Amino acid sequence: MNAARIGVLVLAVVAAGLAALLARGLMTTSKPEPVVEKIEEPTTEVLVAGRNLQLGQRASSSDLRWQRWPDASMNPAYISRAARPAALEEYTGAVARSSLLAGEPVTEEKLINLSGAGFMSALIEPGMRAIAVEITPQTSAGGFILPNDRVDLVDVNRGQTVLRNVRVLAIDQRFSESGDQVVVGRTATLELTPAQVELVSVASNESRLALSLRSMGEKDAAGSEVDTSNREGGSVVKIVRYGVTQSVRVK
Repeated sequence: MNAARIGVLVLAVVAAGLAALLARGLMTTSKPEPVVEKIEEPTTEVLVAGRNLQLGQRASSSDLRWQRWPDASMNPAYISRAARPAALEEYTGAVARSSLLAGEPVTEEKLINLSGAGFMSALIEPGMRAIAVEITPQTSAGGFILPNDRVDLVDVNRGQTVLRNVRVLAIDQRFSESGDQVVVGRTATLELTPAQVELVSVASNESRLALSLRSMGEKDAAGSEVDTSNREGGSVVKIVRYGVTQSVRVK
């Protein structure tokens, strides 16, 4: 074997050794891929609306369902399956006091189990009263006033506004909105404070009342009185309670 071949072999052995050392170094310095452990967020089953529910609508068993809700977003007002496993059956037939969207958690304030009570008593806010006033198409914006609209109550004979931003609970016996464009009724049921009921009762006996439909975007105080005139039988005194102005008749 000549010197040239020996040199080639030596170089090949050295190259192989260097390659082995380099590969070993790369293997020892490379870090293994970190294992990411997926941690599921704790959830609780809560009662939600299975589809959109409108004001005054009765909820059937298919309108409600249980849905998992993140514990971090839980509200004490939500109805959990752990605390009330029979809630789905209990709230079947309950009435919506306000609109609920599909997937929105049910609360006792939004969905009321009537337990034999009437529809209207479930729709009235605590502390408020319902009173019916006679209307015609001419005194109810041509029949375009619907339940849950806001109106001003106007004394037609005197040309004065008696109440502002009053909530309409029902037109005749209809207490929920629908796709109809016009509701022509003979009575409108309004939501008022006890003092406002007295004021409207006197005004309806002395004069003719009309309903003026308000824009949905207006933010005036609900049911604020503006009647400052003296009527026969006494005078009107304004009282402010918790930021709400009420008119009380004093003889």
